[in-house]
Amino acid sequence: MRTTLFALLAMTSLAAADVTIMDNDKTLEVDCAKDKEVNLLGNKITVTLKGVCTKVSLTGNHNTVTGSSLTVSIPGNHNTATLDKVDTLAVPGNQNTVTYKGPATATLRKTKLAVVGNKNSVTQQK
Repeated sequence: MRTTLFALLAMTSLAAADVTIMDNDKTLEVDCAKDKEVNLLGNKITVTLKGVCTKVSLTGNHNTVTGSSLTVSIPGNHNTATLDKVDTLAVPGNQNTVTYKGPATATLRKTKLAVVGNKNSVTQQK
């Protein structure tokens, strides 16, 4: 029983953490190998992603993200995302600007898009 409990505690402590930013006017770099999910709830936050994150959400406004993630959701407004790789991109917010190159997963042929907000600009770079 103790061995099982110790093993469960060890696995839990090794699990990847998440980054949630509620402050405004912040600039940071996130190592996606350590922090798989990034949530930007504040405003005017600039984030550079290193590696490929699992999920990135830009709920706040006037945020800027650069890097790669399997899934990106942008329900906020006036955000900018420059994505090297993204499998699924959802933009329900308004007046956001997104550029992306293609999917992060090699077996996918193209990025899945759901752009439902108003006055968004979503462009695939070659």
